[in-house]
Amino acid sequence: MIKFGIIGLGNRGYKYALHTIAVQPECEITVVCDASGNHFEHFPQVKQTTDYRDVLADPEVDAVFIATPDATHAEIVIAAIQAKKHILCEKPLEVTEEKLAAIKAVATDYEKVLEVGYVLRYARSFQKFQQYLADGVIGDLHQINVLDHIPYGGYAYFHDWHRTRAKAQSLLLQKATHSLDIVNWIANSTPQHIAAFGRLSTMGRPGALKKFGHEVPADLHCRACPYSATCEESIQNIAKEKKINWSADWPDQCVFNSEVDVDDHQTVTVEYANGIQLSYQLCLFGAYYQREFHVFGSKGELHFDDVTNEIKIIDRLKNESVTYRNEYVESQMEPGDEEQLADFLASITTGSRPISNLDSSLMAAKLAIKAQQSIDQKKMITY
Repeated sequence: MIKFGIIGLGNRGYKYALHTIAVQPECEITVVCDASGNHFEHFPQVKQTTDYRDVLADPEVDAVFIATPDATHAEIVIAAIQAKKHILCEKPLEVTEEKLAAIKAVATDYEKVLEVGYVLRYARSFQKFQQYLADGVIGDLHQINVLDHIPYGGYAYFHDWHRTRAKAQSLLLQKATHSLDIVNWIANSTPQHIAAFGRLSTMGRPGALKKFGHEVPADLHCRACPYSATCEESIQNIAKEKKINWSADWPDQCVFNSEVDVDDHQTVTVEYANGIQLSYQLCLFGAYYQREFHVFGSKGELHFDDVTNEIKIIDRLKNESVTYRNEYVESQMEPGDEEQLADFLASITTGSRPISNLDSSLMAAKLAIKAQQSIDQKKMITY
């Protein structure tokens, strides 16, 4: 039995704890922590605290799941290493190169397990996607095009702390990092050169000036806004029109607030050490959801649609194609959650290396950071 301490009970933290960890027969949650006391009511039978150090000092705790705001990860991960706990940390590992280096310095030869929550590596369709390419079904890989088209970008990232660079650094670290990690995985190489472009145009002050002709009050919230019934970004309209309602107490600060300073769309190009080229686009104000990967190889092409869970392989010479479709639907958890926890537990009991490990997670975070540097400095960046 692995006894868990949960650190951070925001939307991701408490749901993963309830729907993934708590239902696993090999796991027991013994203590939960949230600095604001959020969602303690879901864990009435376990110890509760607002200080993560209480969790790390608890001798009963074998492993911790860290789901706090991203800029706090280094502090807590390093403390957890010092307390000799197994660590499952939400992605990204951190938001600055300095903090990533601090984690790497103490975690490189860590004897316990450190796994980071890049769950797409564990999702069934993504596992199949990676395996097809590793098996060489389209030959040597040369180009990869990726599109992340998000209709809930305002809802997920611009109503709360994600909307400022001080706390999130860049939404490339929040959303794009999943797809960038998958590309790192299938490219099986290290990024070398990064050229990226991005803007804040639809949210924040630019969006307010276009929509209202003026900045919005700093204390404006959806629930008290006179435009809530017609605004495309109000939490009420998102729930009504797009059926997105992740929590009854979801933050509702206006997405057009002038404090918003993260980009709402970005384009990233990458050249890897083995010559593979990536073209990636993220749009956080899309009208519908789409995540797709198009990979070009010496023997053909592979197209993977994350919406339909369909992978299509097209031969370059013959007029032939093969289609794979995964029709499994995860009802209680996010795709990959269950498999990720299984990998974490297996790593604890057998000493195997996690699929999403320290090295791969450092690379994914650093690539996103370097891409944002390219945007800000308006030049190509060397990894």
